[in-house]
Amino acid sequence: MSNMKKLNTIALAVTLPALLLSACSKSGTETATKAPASSSGATTAAPAKKLEPREISIYFAGPTAQKDVALVEEEINKITKEKINATVKINHLGWGDYAQKTNLMIASGEPFDLMFTSGNDLSINVAKGAYVALNDPANNLLEKYGQDIIKSINPKYLTGTTIKGLNYALPTQKEMASMQGLFLRKDLVEKYKLDLKTVKKLEDLEPFLQQVKAGESADVIPIQATSNFLNLLPFETIGGFATPGVISKTGTSPKVVNLFETEEMKNLFKLMYNWNLKGYFQKDPGTNTNLKAQTDEGLVASRWSQLKPGGDLEASNTSKKPLIQVEFTQPYVASADLNNSMLAVSRTSKDPERAVMFLNLMHSDARIVNLMDYGIEGKHYVKVAGKDNVIKTPDGFATSKDTGYFPGNTWQVGNQFLTYLFQNEDPQKWEKFKTFNAAGVASPILGFTYNSDSTKNEEAALASVYKSYIDGLSGGVLEPEKYLAEFNDKLKKAGMDKVIAEKQKQVDEFLKTKK
Repeated sequence: MSNMKKLNTIALAVTLPALLLSACSKSGTETATKAPASSSGATTAAPAKKLEPREISIYFAGPTAQKDVALVEEEINKITKEKINATVKINHLGWGDYAQKTNLMIASGEPFDLMFTSGNDLSINVAKGAYVALNDPANNLLEKYGQDIIKSINPKYLTGTTIKGLNYALPTQKEMASMQGLFLRKDLVEKYKLDLKTVKKLEDLEPFLQQVKAGESADVIPIQATSNFLNLLPFETIGGFATPGVISKTGTSPKVVNLFETEEMKNLFKLMYNWNLKGYFQKDPGTNTNLKAQTDEGLVASRWSQLKPGGDLEASNTSKKPLIQVEFTQPYVASADLNNSMLAVSRTSKDPERAVMFLNLMHSDARIVNLMDYGIEGKHYVKVAGKDNVIKTPDGFATSKDTGYFPGNTWQVGNQFLTYLFQNEDPQKWEKFKTFNAAGVASPILGFTYNSDSTKNEEAALASVYKSYIDGLSGGVLEPEKYLAEFNDKLKKAGMDKVIAEKQKQVDEFLKTKK
């Protein structure tokens, strides 16, 4: 996703929006780009010989289990045993399993150390007492054991991801703005002579979709139907799409409205219905929503994605067909962008101090970051001759995911600015990230965190209604003239008005405090 999900926070200092728009090269994340990927640069709070041996477990979301993960752990442990006298157990859980498995772990009090978290899940689990406050004044683990984090990370990442003044999770150092658009198969763009400069919105893509459907084999899908199309609309969610209540990204007033009653939403669903009738989508788009296998094989001509500089080149490493991106929105900085990829220390950790020490290494030791991201040199990747920081897929493999280790979740792992670049990526990628971050337009409610305690029953009911309709409407299966009104009627009966009123109340209170 860069992917990619995905940052809820409380009120920030009034200077934060200005800071977000200032040049990021002055401090923090971008400073880390100067460190060569071959350096370690890590420190520890105490010599390893004074520490008892520990195993640190870490759970990532999205990637499937990797065949060679044990080999990678073995290489990482050579470093961590010396640095912090610990071994590491990496758990890659698929998106379909992650929420259920981690919720059960938290509910049962299962001991573990580190867990991927983001957005609304972060605030919900903090409310449950699931995570350790890393900068609690009574025992400031970050200050004691995370000095390399403090030195390398942009302060905005820490101040912008607090809940009630405390950091309960540590953000990945990466892009901090978001931009929405599509990935297209580069060969088909060239074959059908699509001028990307003419594609400013979804409707502009239709001539290309017609050409793909008419000119390619039946197994090539012109465009993937997905509820992620909602991200292309000019609205910022408060707590996610499943609980109605959004504000305009372009308006002058942060009024909370029901997204599904807006003209923009109505027009999007009409377009989806039209495109499904024309056969541009995958078969059974209302239920067949997981097309990872087809996208990896290059059988999807166009698909939604959250974008960043060089995102198409990065995504091409897992696709048999190179990709090119088309951008529909300008960079925008919302709370969800600041906390969409974080690692939290579990309250059940047997050694939270050691967990923070390992977090410190993930933000300072390039050897560990690249092992976790790309595996073992010579086996899972090889360096390009004469370029210590540039890698490629070993000969004999169609893509990096075929090598036995390529989780594709660099955006979840520590300091992304310490990672290698693939030979097809822009050598100026990290410099362009700086420009991208600085160009982000700040949300009018940047730093706001919605507290759903008083509406949790209504939100559960709303989420159930949302799940019943969203794939059918966004996949063009349900005729919007009939089913959108039915959808909104059921949302109202499930408590939508109460939730929107509560969101508006909290937004107004936040803005008063901010002023």
